[in-house]
Amino acid sequence: MELYKIISQLTEIEFDELYQEFEENKADKSASFLKLIRKNSDNPEKDFLNEFDISPSTFYVLKSRLNQKVEEFLMNRLGDKNLDIIGRVYKANEKVFENSRQISIGALNRLEKELLRLDFPHGLMSVYKLLQNLHNFDTETYDYYNEQYQKQVAYTLIIDKANDSVMQFFRYFDNYLLGRKEDDFQSMLRIIEDIDKVSNLHDSHRLYLYKSIIHLYGIIFLGITNEPKCELEPAKQILKKVYDILNQYGDEPTYHHIHLLFDFLGYEFSVSQGEAKAKIFFDVLEYKVEELLMGYHLNAQTSLFLFSIIRHHVLNHSTALLLSDVEAYLSNIPVEIYRPTHYIYYHLFLATTHFINGSYHKSNKILFELRNTLSFRKYPHADLEIKFLLVIGYIASNENDLADQLIKSIQRQLRNESDDTYTNARVLLKIITIASGSRTSTRRKNIESLIPIWHLNNKGRYKMLENIAIEKALLLVIDKEKE
Repeated sequence: MELYKIISQLTEIEFDELYQEFEENKADKSASFLKLIRKNSDNPEKDFLNEFDISPSTFYVLKSRLNQKVEEFLMNRLGDKNLDIIGRVYKANEKVFENSRQISIGALNRLEKELLRLDFPHGLMSVYKLLQNLHNFDTETYDYYNEQYQKQVAYTLIIDKANDSVMQFFRYFDNYLLGRKEDDFQSMLRIIEDIDKVSNLHDSHRLYLYKSIIHLYGIIFLGITNEPKCELEPAKQILKKVYDILNQYGDEPTYHHIHLLFDFLGYEFSVSQGEAKAKIFFDVLEYKVEELLMGYHLNAQTSLFLFSIIRHHVLNHSTALLLSDVEAYLSNIPVEIYRPTHYIYYHLFLATTHFINGSYHKSNKILFELRNTLSFRKYPHADLEIKFLLVIGYIASNENDLADQLIKSIQRQLRNESDDTYTNARVLLKIITIASGSRTSTRRKNIESLIPIWHLNNKGRYKMLENIAIEKALLLVIDKEKE
């Protein structure tokens, strides 16, 4: 940046504003040098060194700081000081028409440094194209900025590919949650492998964040540690690096917005490790639950937090408080049917909340309407889970005819599954069949003998209804019948 030319080209108002900033910061020598440059831009250094007795090294530091301050001042001319980096890039295209060439170059040079720091190639493409245009008659510099522009074009494609990997991962992740199909699981592993290859080739904090989202979901929710072609860091180590990046580059708009997503992942990991800080995460997330559910978050699956809310209240014996929250505001969140997983999990959360509070009729109504709103043909696991909760609700509310219809539907569905899958569901089917059957003296004993087997098998890929003590609802019905 040609510092002296730029200062000489500032308007009086601009110069006075810049000079005042130095005075307010008590940078007297810098302010004096600024005035000398304004008076004599050809050779101000000689005048300054004659006036102030300082060493060449001290003068070099002072000049470097002045250069940096002027760059910041010029960058702020690209828009309001509070305007984010994307806004400044947009403004730059307009401001080059309103300023002298040297002032424009100075502002763009400072913007370039910020964009490099934030690892933001989309903005750098615009900046390098403008700098290229501003050096149209300087072949060497023009070619340099053209080369930088081409590099950012290539790097932008890499960033876009990583972004696409995140999008694809959550399409398969959502499908897997609802269907539990091996093809979806294998597709997620391939995406983890692909994003690892891309991220490992570049020293990029942006790529690392993309990779971290996928890795953390794989570790926390899918139980993936290390596969033959996927080397995953420990989740604790990933989260530490992630928060270091978010804290260092908090002024990057995207990073600011995905902070809540990593708080969710941090919470889920803390809970799995029994860490005390999980409570701090939970308080923040519960307060921002609508933002977590409805926000973009790079399309990450966040409705899983709803079941964490249920687990939290069950463990703290505060399910009545949860029901109060549901009735007050949680049941009014406008979750779109556009994303089936969010929509299904949201309504399953509402139904489960009513169920664990003994409001079986309300729970049944929510699930019945959900099954009539969506076709579950493509979502066999979700279909089974909802049918089981609904049939238990029917039994608990003495709607035995409806329960029998659903039991037959579950029997047909399980016959289509291979024998080595859904062992838990087959045990649960025996339990509800006994519970809905004739009132024999051994019915309670038979159910009690099967409950431990249900809990033993209800884990891994096909687990369901993990937030519900089904024995409590079913045995309560049997005890009431004896009264």
